[in-house]
Amino acid sequence: MAARLMRPRAGCALHGALYAATAIDGVTPLVHATPGCGVQAGLWQGAGGCSVSWPTSNLSEKHIVFGGASRLREQIKNTRGVVSSEITVVLTGCPAEMIGDDVEAMAQEARDAGDEVLDLATAGFRGSAYHGYQSFLQAAVERTVVPGATRAGLVNILGPVPHQDATWLAEIEELSRLIAGVGLIPNPIFGPFGGLSSLRATAQAELSVSLSPWSGAAVRALDDRFGIPWIESAGLPVGAAATGALLERIVAAAGEVDDAAARLFIDRERQREAYFIDRLLETLYRQGGARSFAVALPSLHAGGIVRFLSRTLGWSPAAIFVTDNPPAEHRSTLEDELPLVHYSEDDDEIAALIGSSGAEIVFGSSLERAVADRLAVPLIECAAPTRRLSLTSGFGGSRGGLTLLEAIVTASDQA
Repeated sequence: MAARLMRPRAGCALHGALYAATAIDGVTPLVHATPGCGVQAGLWQGAGGCSVSWPTSNLSEKHIVFGGASRLREQIKNTRGVVSSEITVVLTGCPAEMIGDDVEAMAQEARDAGDEVLDLATAGFRGSAYHGYQSFLQAAVERTVVPGATRAGLVNILGPVPHQDATWLAEIEELSRLIAGVGLIPNPIFGPFGGLSSLRATAQAELSVSLSPWSGAAVRALDDRFGIPWIESAGLPVGAAATGALLERIVAAAGEVDDAAARLFIDRERQREAYFIDRLLETLYRQGGARSFAVALPSLHAGGIVRFLSRTLGWSPAAIFVTDNPPAEHRSTLEDELPLVHYSEDDDEIAALIGSSGAEIVFGSSLERAVADRLAVPLIECAAPTRRLSLTSGFGGSRGGLTLLEAIVTASDQA
């Protein structure tokens, strides 16, 4: 039965696949849809670092009536002639799938001509941006990655969704820093040190790390095709304690690592965090001490932030919302660690429960601004949509816990 959904926090499947493709150097997305589909994907992000300059077939009424396959054939040819990239990924929107364009045949024509073209069904009715990211990543692993010699210590990093997760770049950089810190080689597909070469190198890794329910299909595909073991986390670790626990799992699973050097790195991360927290204790006490809090965040951040606030700061959760509708098989892990967790994408439902929770501080997106103002409490924007641009400061890892503390102190002073 259909249900009302007010102000969703994620775009459609096309958007998620488009965001992922644009975040890999060497990959060019080609949108096979009407003009508005691609434009809306860019406008959704605002200042989030995602452009709207990608090839598109720009389907018009004529193509909807008579079919747009020939238009797609033309656009694939033009794109390959103008844009320099190794792979073109054709992403379909709702109109193209509803009229039944044979996209696979057009992509096969291009492959027969010697071009590397991947086609992917990403109509908006297939799911949210998270589903689009999941579909793109799984298809990329299954259809573009080939076997290669194992590289000792190489670890695949999967989880943050480009552009949809507001701090994705910062989270990938922090995860890469941490994995390198324990003596391993990070392999991020996205970001400044990712790219098509990193995507293809996923088959050579010793281990994959999945930090989101939406990257689980990709790491399982890597395991099925290439026998690469993987470990899974219910989300990003936040703070030195949770980060250290995850790094210990990674070191144990990765094999030949200098355990003493890894232990020294983990201990230094904890020492660094403790130093900064000690210097903030009086400030936090002066601002109200232990507080009750509400969280409305996707699964990438929800668990880690709740654990950091509860276990490191001693605060109490008043309301917890996970807003990305994670697959049912992943919810039990979240529920084991999060008391009274709710799953909702609906802004009205979230605002109503937070408003009645008595929370003294809110962690969410810019959509929570109204309810935070109504409660007269600080709002920390950790997720999209947000007015906060974050290129290098995320909320995951050891440094992410300190970034969160900075945001708490600043927002509390301004409240």
